[in-house]
Amino acid sequence: MKTATQKRKDLRAMLSAGNILCVPGVGDALTAKIAQMAGIQCLAMGGYSVTAVHLAQPDVGLLSMSEMATALKEICDATDIPVIADGDNGYGNALNVIRTESEFEKAGAACIFFEDQVWPKRCGHMDGKQVITADEHVQKIRAAVEARVDKETMIMARTDSRAVYGIEDAIERCKRYADAGAEMLFADGLCTREEIERFAKELKGSGAYLDANMIEGGKTPIIPAKELEQMGYSVVFWACSAVYTVSKALYDLFSGLQQNGTTEAAAANMVEFGRFNHFVGLDHYKELERRYKVDRDD
Repeated sequence: MKTATQKRKDLRAMLSAGNILCVPGVGDALTAKIAQMAGIQCLAMGGYSVTAVHLAQPDVGLLSMSEMATALKEICDATDIPVIADGDNGYGNALNVIRTESEFEKAGAACIFFEDQVWPKRCGHMDGKQVITADEHVQKIRAAVEARVDKETMIMARTDSRAVYGIEDAIERCKRYADAGAEMLFADGLCTREEIERFAKELKGSGAYLDANMIEGGKTPIIPAKELEQMGYSVVFWACSAVYTVSKALYDLFSGLQQNGTTEAAAANMVEFGRFNHFVGLDHYKELERRYKVDRDD
Protein backbone atom coordinates (compact mmCIF):
# COMPACT_ATOMS: atom_id res chain seq x y z
CA MET A 1 0.00 0.00 0.00
CA LYS A 2 1.14 3.54 -0.69
CA THR A 3 1.91 5.85 2.20
CA ALA A 4 -0.31 8.84 2.90
CA THR A 5 2.49 11.15 1.77
CA GLN A 6 2.81 9.33 -1.55
CA LYS A 7 -0.94 9.61 -2.14
CA ARG A 8 -0.68 13.35 -1.45
CA LYS A 9 2.14 13.66 -3.94
CA ASP A 10 0.05 11.71 -6.45
CA LEU A 11 -2.78 14.21 -6.06
CA ARG A 12 -0.44 17.14 -6.59
CA ALA A 13 1.04 15.48 -9.66
CA MET A 14 -2.40 14.83 -11.16
CA LEU A 15 -3.43 18.44 -10.58
CA SER A 16 -0.19 19.73 -12.10
CA ALA A 17 -0.78 17.60 -15.21
CA GLY A 18 -3.71 19.84 -16.12
CA ASN A 19 -6.38 17.24 -16.87
CA ILE A 20 -9.55 17.60 -14.84
CA LEU A 21 -10.09 14.97 -12.15
CA CYS A 22 -13.50 13.28 -11.93
CA VAL A 23 -13.84 12.60 -8.23
CA PRO A 24 -16.81 10.55 -6.99
CA GLY A 25 -18.07 10.90 -3.45
CA VAL A 26 -17.96 7.78 -1.28
CA GLY A 27 -19.21 7.04 2.20
CA ASP A 28 -17.64 3.68 2.96
CA ALA A 29 -14.59 1.52 2.28
CA LEU A 30 -16.29 -0.96 -0.08
CA THR A 31 -17.51 1.77 -2.43
CA ALA A 32 -14.03 3.31 -2.35
CA LYS A 33 -12.32 0.03 -3.24
CA ILE A 34 -14.71 -0.64 -6.12
CA ALA A 35 -14.12 2.88 -7.44
CA GLN A 36 -10.37 2.29 -7.48
CA MET A 37 -10.79 -1.05 -9.25
CA ALA A 38 -12.91 0.73 -11.88
CA GLY A 39 -10.03 3.10 -12.63
CA ILE A 40 -11.02 6.14 -10.55
CA GLN A 41 -7.89 8.12 -9.64
CA CYS A 42 -9.13 10.18 -6.68
CA LEU A 43 -12.03 10.02 -4.23
CA ALA A 44 -14.01 12.43 -2.06
CA MET A 45 -15.16 11.45 1.42
CA GLY A 46 -18.24 13.61 1.90
CA GLY A 47 -20.51 14.14 4.86
CA TYR A 48 -23.61 13.58 2.71
CA SER A 49 -22.60 10.03 1.79
CA VAL A 50 -21.08 9.13 5.15
CA THR A 51 -24.21 10.28 7.02
CA ALA A 52 -26.45 8.37 4.61
CA VAL A 53 -24.39 5.17 4.80
CA HIS A 54 -23.79 5.13 8.56
CA LEU A 55 -26.97 6.73 9.94
CA ALA A 56 -29.47 6.65 7.06
CA GLN A 57 -30.04 10.32 7.91
CA PRO A 58 -29.73 13.59 5.94
CA ASP A 59 -26.58 15.73 5.86
CA VAL A 60 -27.56 18.25 8.54
CA GLY A 61 -24.53 18.10 10.82
CA LEU A 62 -25.37 14.92 12.74
CA LEU A 63 -21.91 13.32 12.67
CA SER A 64 -19.08 14.33 14.98
CA MET A 65 -15.51 15.01 13.92
CA SER A 66 -14.32 11.71 15.37
CA GLU A 67 -17.01 9.75 13.51
CA MET A 68 -16.00 11.42 10.25
CA ALA A 69 -12.31 10.76 10.95
CA THR A 70 -13.05 7.07 11.52
CA ALA A 71 -14.95 6.81 8.24
CA LEU A 72 -12.13 8.64 6.48
CA LYS A 73 -9.49 6.25 7.84
CA GLU A 74 -11.49 3.23 6.68
CA ILE A 75 -11.72 4.68 3.17
CA CYS A 76 -8.04 5.67 3.03
CA ASP A 77 -6.93 2.27 4.34
CA ALA A 78 -8.99 0.48 1.70
CA THR A 79 -7.45 2.26 -1.29
CA ASP A 80 -4.19 3.33 -2.88
CA ILE A 81 -5.55 6.55 -4.36
CA PRO A 82 -5.81 10.07 -2.88
CA VAL A 83 -8.87 10.97 -0.82
CA ILE A 84 -10.22 14.52 -0.52
CA ALA A 85 -11.90 14.77 2.88
CA ASP A 86 -14.89 16.81 4.02
CA GLY A 87 -13.86 18.66 7.18
CA ASP A 88 -17.26 20.39 7.38
CA ASN A 89 -16.73 23.71 9.16
CA GLY A 90 -14.02 22.28 11.37
CA TYR A 91 -16.59 21.54 14.09
CA GLY A 92 -16.08 24.85 15.83
CA ASN A 93 -13.64 27.76 15.76
CA ALA A 94 -10.06 27.95 14.48
CA LEU A 95 -8.81 25.86 17.39
CA ASN A 96 -11.26 23.08 16.50
CA VAL A 97 -10.07 23.32 12.91
CA ILE A 98 -6.52 22.63 14.08
CA ARG A 99 -7.61 19.39 15.74
CA THR A 100 -9.78 18.38 12.76
CA GLU A 101 -6.89 18.96 10.38
CA SER A 102 -4.60 16.89 12.59
CA GLU A 103 -7.02 13.97 12.93
CA PHE A 104 -7.91 13.94 9.22
CA GLU A 105 -4.25 14.13 8.23
CA LYS A 106 -3.45 11.18 10.51
CA ALA A 107 -6.38 9.30 8.96
CA GLY A 108 -4.72 9.66 5.55
CA ALA A 109 -6.45 12.54 3.75
CA ALA A 110 -4.61 13.97 0.76
CA CYS A 111 -6.68 17.16 0.87
CA ILE A 112 -9.10 18.50 3.47
CA PHE A 113 -11.75 21.11 2.79
CA PHE A 114 -13.33 23.46 5.31
CA GLU A 115 -16.52 25.40 4.64
CA ASP A 116 -17.75 28.72 5.99
CA GLN A 117 -21.15 27.53 7.21
CA VAL A 118 -22.30 27.90 10.80
CA TRP A 119 -22.82 24.72 12.83
CA PRO A 120 -24.87 22.63 12.47
CA LYS A 121 -24.14 22.74 8.77
CA ARG A 122 -26.16 21.16 5.99
CA CYS A 123 -25.66 19.93 2.45
CA GLY A 124 -24.70 22.79 0.16
CA HIS A 125 -27.73 22.16 -2.07
CA MET A 126 -30.25 22.35 0.77
CA ASP A 127 -32.11 25.53 1.71
CA GLY A 128 -31.68 27.38 4.98
CA LYS A 129 -27.90 27.68 5.13
CA GLN A 130 -26.09 30.32 7.16
CA VAL A 131 -22.45 31.38 6.89
CA ILE A 132 -19.93 32.88 9.29
CA THR A 133 -18.05 36.06 8.41
CA ALA A 134 -15.30 35.91 5.84
CA ASP A 135 -12.88 37.25 8.44
CA GLU A 136 -13.53 34.30 10.73
CA HIS A 137 -13.16 31.73 7.95
CA VAL A 138 -9.90 33.31 6.82
CA GLN A 139 -8.54 32.55 10.28
CA LYS A 140 -9.84 28.98 10.07
CA ILE A 141 -8.06 28.44 6.76
CA ARG A 142 -4.86 29.96 8.16
CA ALA A 143 -5.12 27.64 11.15
CA ALA A 144 -5.59 24.56 8.94
CA VAL A 145 -2.67 25.47 6.69
CA GLU A 146 -0.33 26.10 9.61
CA ALA A 147 -1.44 22.94 11.47
CA ARG A 148 -0.21 20.57 8.78
CA VAL A 149 2.57 18.21 9.78
CA ASP A 150 2.96 16.88 6.24
CA LYS A 151 3.17 19.93 3.98
CA GLU A 152 2.05 17.75 1.05
CA THR A 153 -1.44 17.79 2.58
CA MET A 154 -3.60 20.23 0.65
CA ILE A 155 -6.18 22.54 2.21
CA MET A 156 -9.28 23.48 0.25
CA ALA A 157 -11.60 26.34 1.17
CA ARG A 158 -15.29 26.00 0.45
CA THR A 159 -17.84 28.79 0.57
CA ASP A 160 -21.60 28.42 0.83
CA SER A 161 -22.25 32.15 0.66
CA ARG A 162 -23.82 32.01 -2.82
CA ALA A 163 -27.13 30.95 -1.24
CA VAL A 164 -26.95 33.68 1.40
CA TYR A 165 -25.25 36.74 -0.14
CA GLY A 166 -24.91 35.94 -3.83
CA ILE A 167 -22.21 35.04 -6.34
CA GLU A 168 -20.19 38.26 -5.88
CA ASP A 169 -19.72 37.54 -2.20
CA ALA A 170 -18.76 33.93 -2.90
CA ILE A 171 -16.07 35.07 -5.32
CA GLU A 172 -14.65 37.70 -2.98
CA ARG A 173 -14.59 35.23 -0.10
CA CYS A 174 -12.68 32.68 -2.16
CA LYS A 175 -10.11 35.28 -3.15
CA ARG A 176 -9.49 35.96 0.53
CA TYR A 177 -9.35 32.25 1.35
CA ALA A 178 -6.71 31.76 -1.35
CA ASP A 179 -4.70 34.62 0.15
CA ALA A 180 -4.94 32.80 3.50
CA GLY A 181 -3.24 29.75 2.02
CA ALA A 182 -5.97 27.57 0.51
CA GLU A 183 -4.57 25.68 -2.49
CA MET A 184 -8.00 24.72 -3.82
CA LEU A 185 -11.30 26.65 -3.92
CA PHE A 186 -14.87 25.44 -4.03
CA ALA A 187 -18.09 27.47 -4.15
CA ASP A 188 -21.06 25.18 -3.55
CA GLY A 189 -24.61 25.73 -4.72
CA LEU A 190 -23.87 27.78 -7.85
CA CYS A 191 -27.16 27.95 -9.72
CA THR A 192 -26.43 28.61 -13.39
CA ARG A 193 -23.83 27.85 -16.02
CA GLU A 194 -23.06 31.56 -16.13
CA GLU A 195 -22.22 31.56 -12.41
CA ILE A 196 -19.96 28.54 -12.83
CA GLU A 197 -18.13 30.25 -15.71
CA ARG A 198 -17.87 33.54 -13.83
CA PHE A 199 -16.45 31.89 -10.72
CA ALA A 200 -13.71 30.24 -12.77
CA LYS A 201 -12.92 33.43 -14.71
CA GLU A 202 -12.64 35.64 -11.64
CA LEU A 203 -10.61 33.13 -9.59
CA LYS A 204 -8.23 32.34 -12.43
CA GLY A 205 -5.52 34.57 -10.98
CA SER A 206 -5.84 33.29 -7.41
CA GLY A 207 -3.13 30.66 -7.81
CA ALA A 208 -5.48 27.99 -6.43
CA TYR A 209 -7.02 25.01 -8.18
CA LEU A 210 -10.79 25.21 -8.68
CA ASP A 211 -13.36 22.56 -7.81
CA ALA A 212 -16.92 22.16 -9.11
CA ASN A 213 -19.64 20.04 -7.53
CA MET A 214 -22.22 18.11 -9.56
CA ILE A 215 -25.24 16.70 -7.71
CA GLU A 216 -27.98 15.05 -9.73
CA GLY A 217 -31.20 16.94 -8.96
CA GLY A 218 -29.33 19.64 -7.01
CA LYS A 219 -29.13 23.38 -7.53
CA THR A 220 -26.15 23.33 -9.90
CA PRO A 221 -26.67 22.38 -13.58
CA ILE A 222 -24.87 19.19 -14.61
CA ILE A 223 -21.92 20.03 -16.88
CA PRO A 224 -19.54 17.43 -18.39
CA ALA A 225 -16.02 17.36 -17.00
CA LYS A 226 -14.33 18.43 -20.23
CA GLU A 227 -16.46 21.57 -20.43
CA LEU A 228 -15.59 22.41 -16.83
CA GLU A 229 -11.92 21.87 -17.65
CA GLN A 230 -12.19 24.35 -20.51
CA MET A 231 -13.66 26.89 -18.07
CA GLY A 232 -10.64 26.47 -15.79
CA TYR A 233 -11.68 23.84 -13.25
CA SER A 234 -9.21 21.17 -12.11
CA VAL A 235 -11.54 18.94 -10.08
CA VAL A 236 -15.19 18.00 -10.32
CA PHE A 237 -16.96 16.19 -7.49
CA TRP A 238 -19.76 13.78 -8.35
CA ALA A 239 -20.63 13.89 -4.70
CA CYS A 240 -23.79 11.79 -4.43
CA SER A 241 -23.85 9.67 -7.59
CA ALA A 242 -22.68 6.49 -5.86
CA VAL A 243 -25.08 6.63 -2.92
CA TYR A 244 -28.00 7.49 -5.25
CA THR A 245 -27.14 4.57 -7.56
CA VAL A 246 -26.75 2.09 -4.72
CA SER A 247 -30.01 3.26 -3.13
CA LYS A 248 -32.01 2.66 -6.31
CA ALA A 249 -30.35 -0.70 -6.97
CA LEU A 250 -31.09 -1.92 -3.45
CA TYR A 251 -34.65 -0.64 -3.54
CA ASP A 252 -35.29 -2.46 -6.82
CA LEU A 253 -33.66 -5.62 -5.47
CA PHE A 254 -35.60 -5.70 -2.21
CA SER A 255 -38.97 -4.75 -3.70
CA GLY A 256 -38.55 -7.45 -6.37
CA LEU A 257 -37.61 -10.01 -3.74
CA GLN A 258 -40.68 -9.11 -1.69
CA GLN A 259 -42.98 -9.38 -4.69
CA ASN A 260 -41.48 -12.44 -6.40
CA GLY A 261 -39.80 -14.43 -3.68
CA THR A 262 -36.56 -14.61 -5.69
CA THR A 263 -33.71 -12.37 -6.83
CA GLU A 264 -33.65 -13.88 -10.32
CA ALA A 265 -34.79 -10.66 -12.04
CA ALA A 266 -31.90 -8.74 -10.48
CA ALA A 267 -29.19 -11.36 -11.02
CA ALA A 268 -27.88 -9.77 -14.23
CA ASN A 269 -26.98 -6.62 -12.29
CA MET A 270 -25.23 -8.41 -9.45
CA VAL A 271 -21.55 -9.08 -8.91
CA GLU A 272 -21.30 -12.84 -8.52
CA PHE A 273 -19.75 -14.59 -5.51
CA GLY A 274 -16.24 -15.14 -6.84
CA ARG A 275 -15.83 -11.67 -8.31
CA PHE A 276 -17.04 -10.00 -5.14
CA ASN A 277 -14.52 -11.98 -3.11
CA HIS A 278 -11.88 -10.67 -5.51
CA PHE A 279 -13.12 -7.11 -4.91
CA VAL A 280 -12.65 -7.44 -1.17
CA GLY A 281 -9.24 -9.13 -1.42
CA LEU A 282 -9.92 -12.75 -0.50
CA ASP A 283 -7.08 -13.94 -2.77
CA HIS A 284 -4.63 -11.86 -0.74
CA TYR A 285 -5.77 -13.42 2.52
CA LYS A 286 -5.57 -16.93 1.08
CA GLU A 287 -1.96 -16.21 0.12
CA LEU A 288 -1.25 -14.99 3.66
CA GLU A 289 -2.76 -18.20 5.04
CA ARG A 290 -0.43 -20.25 2.85
CA ARG A 291 2.58 -18.15 3.78
CA TYR A 292 1.99 -18.38 7.51
CA LYS A 293 0.66 -21.95 7.42
CA VAL A 294 -2.72 -21.02 8.86
CA ASP A 295 -4.84 -24.17 9.17
CA ARG A 296 -8.49 -23.99 8.17
CA ASP A 297 -11.06 -26.74 8.42
CA ASP A 298 -12.75 -25.61 5.17
